[in-house]
Amino acid sequence: MNDQPLRQIMIVDDEIGIVNAVSRELATPPLGRYRYEVEGFSDPALALERAAVKTFDAVISDFRMPGMDGLEFLRALAAIQPDCARLVLSGQTDMDNLVRMVNETHIYRFIPKPWRDYFLKSSLSQALDYSGAVGENKRLAALVRERGITVPALEDNIDQILIVDDDPGILASLARVLTRHSRIDDLFRVIRAEVAQHQGGAVLDEGRISVQITPSPRHALQMAKLVTFSCIIADYRMPEMNGFDLLQKFSDEQPDCARLLISGQITQEELINVVDLVHIFGFIDKPWQDFELKAALAQALAWRRIQLENRTLARMVAASSREMDAQ
Repeated sequence: MNDQPLRQIMIVDDEIGIVNAVSRELATPPLGRYRYEVEGFSDPALALERAAVKTFDAVISDFRMPGMDGLEFLRALAAIQPDCARLVLSGQTDMDNLVRMVNETHIYRFIPKPWRDYFLKSSLSQALDYSGAVGENKRLAALVRERGITVPALEDNIDQILIVDDDPGILASLARVLTRHSRIDDLFRVIRAEVAQHQGGAVLDEGRISVQITPSPRHALQMAKLVTFSCIIADYRMPEMNGFDLLQKFSDEQPDCARLLISGQITQEELINVVDLVHIFGFIDKPWQDFELKAALAQALAWRRIQLENRTLARMVAASSREMDAQ
């Protein structure tokens, strides 16, 4: 039995058929670890009126809508509910507009139309995880400021990335994408998590990552005993060991390592299972878009940093509470 509270989700699309399709998908098994109460709107103005009286955990909004496009709507929604996670669902956007949306509304993820069922659900689940970590960071940071606690800066080490795929060509291609600068990387200059403003936001800096590759899951587990990795990207279907078993064993060895799954052959049930039991941060579909790959990694590294900072803040708040109790 799932004891998670219902997550309040807003869906906005001028096509009522899309609103209904997304609503049905979020209510269709397998559900994952979250349960949703969904409100759909074909009129962005009515959605904003509703947001003024009800708090939503996340919004899934179309980009191109008559009268008020997704950028204008999400900007207005962010002013009303800054903590609402924002996802964009569209098949017609372009890079310039996407950069503006990320810059001005802090969208969490772009979901292209037509979407894959499991990608929609996993993206929403990950957005809620991320916004939860952000909210906890804000709460802890407020306590730290209130009590005048000095917080040491996190070490600014190079992020070690491990890629595991039994196809040597895929390994080489993934490594090349993650270490080569291209025009789309300018997008990451404007990706910002509100909590990470003082840290520079979720930016993938090729000069601050080191990529290691292996076609063998067993070798990956041996490497985990020698190197501390910030993120592992693993294929799902590998003859030596599938991605589920690998990531589960890897997380036992390095629980703080962010986990990304990549696959071109995975069922919805399998993906939900991995999200729920292995707690992957993100899923990358094959064949991937370079933007989606880099966005997923940048967000995973930012999420990991937030989690590490939250742990430090929580320890300091607890120590401060003990001192206050002893006085």
